[in-house]
Amino acid sequence: MASLTTSLGIGLSGLQVAQESMAVIGHNIANVNTPGYSQQSAVISTNPAQEFGNLMFGTGANVNSVQALRNQFLNLQVTQSICGQSGAETRSNGLQAISSAFTDDGTTGLNTQIQNFFASIQTLSANPTDASLRQNVVGMAQTMITEFQSTSSTLTTEVSSLDQQVGSIVPQVNTLTSQIAALNTQISQQIDPSTDNDAIDQRQQLTDQLGKLVGIQVSTDSHNEYQITLDSGAATLVGGQTAYQMQAAPVPANGNLLGISVVSGGTSTDVTDKITGGTLGGTLDLRDTILPGYQTQLNQIAGSLVGQVNHANMQGGTLADAANGPSALGPALFTSNGIDPATGYAVLVGGKPDYSQIIDNLQVNASVVADPNLIAASAAPPNGAAGDNTNALAMAKLQTTGAVDTTGSGAFSTGPYSTVVSGLINAVGTQAQEYNTTATNQENLSTALQTQKTSVSGVDLDQSAAQLLSFQQGYQAAAQFISTIGQLTTQLMTAMSSAAG
Repeated sequence: MASLTTSLGIGLSGLQVAQESMAVIGHNIANVNTPGYSQQSAVISTNPAQEFGNLMFGTGANVNSVQALRNQFLNLQVTQSICGQSGAETRSNGLQAISSAFTDDGTTGLNTQIQNFFASIQTLSANPTDASLRQNVVGMAQTMITEFQSTSSTLTTEVSSLDQQVGSIVPQVNTLTSQIAALNTQISQQIDPSTDNDAIDQRQQLTDQLGKLVGIQVSTDSHNEYQITLDSGAATLVGGQTAYQMQAAPVPANGNLLGISVVSGGTSTDVTDKITGGTLGGTLDLRDTILPGYQTQLNQIAGSLVGQVNHANMQGGTLADAANGPSALGPALFTSNGIDPATGYAVLVGGKPDYSQIIDNLQVNASVVADPNLIAASAAPPNGAAGDNTNALAMAKLQTTGAVDTTGSGAFSTGPYSTVVSGLINAVGTQAQEYNTTATNQENLSTALQTQKTSVSGVDLDQSAAQLLSFQQGYQAAAQFISTIGQLTTQLMTAMSSAAG
């Protein structure tokens, strides 16, 4: 039969199970507010039974393992939702930062200033010899240029700011990947790689932080090590116990904007256009695609407008004096490094107009500023008489008939200007709203997934209190059991001593 010594061992195992289980519960309570912590539970199993005669007697219990309550598939879903949310928020915030430059309230804004410029020419056509009206055309032209340059400057400044953000994100990515690789090493070196619960939780938390910075795909190998690649699969960031460093370096061919590469085994892989998710993906998309796209459209509008106005002014006659009428063909009304002075249009590069160099150096022709009589309001000499407004009407008409080269081919096919400018303004607002909606949807998804994750893995204080009470009672019962066995043992020893005496 089972001995008192065996019974004492059973009681001691009960004490140990209660102590270890309460330690696990205490660890849960201590980490109730620890981000990413998964509630743990002691897995209790019975000790092997012992045979006494024809009977099998139990020998107590032990804590077989400490198990974390987590759902790895759900964890990966949370990481993916964080990637999407962060990328959409970054794009939305970037577009919000430039949206004010594209606002047109009827008093200020690009469309308004273009309309004011053509309205000044229309007014001049009513009295082509009026010096103040000619001066007004010059003033409205300069105001329009200021609006073009201000809008362009906003885009340029934001691109520069985004490039600086790229440079600041890369070191953060490298820090996180190094920490994840170190935890992979720690976890894989355990006898059972699935038992280092706190390290596994910490690794998941770092992985979520990494996903917020850069779009990633995560998988787990047979050693419970994370394998992390870019969301496009273009490069590996963490391969088990190795972290592959991301580098940022200026690219001369891209205006010295930072290019991103991942170094593996001495080989550097350019991944600048392969990063789509997270803050870095959103930042690169804004810097390299979205904002340059708007800049291109702005350049095309400016280049098309000044080219056609220049051409019109160069076809009309200038005002020598009110008595003698036009004396010569007009000059280009606008000048810039990107404007061919012979034609008034954008310079050609490879047979196509290059609009990119026009806005930054755009100005009203200095000779016209000095002498507004060079605004060619009349027909070309010798046809125009004093006070003739033929060419002024033609230039004013461009507001409704002028078109924009939206293909960059040199063909002015989309117009009028107001329609193209309104389209650009609306596009910025619409795209900002789209990304804002996407960010909100992703945030809702992340919140739902996080709530689900918390319901699975979060510490329940009420449950912990109930479990603590249960194990406390178990501990007290085991202690009472041991006390009883001790008393019986003492009585037995006393009886044996008396018998021997």
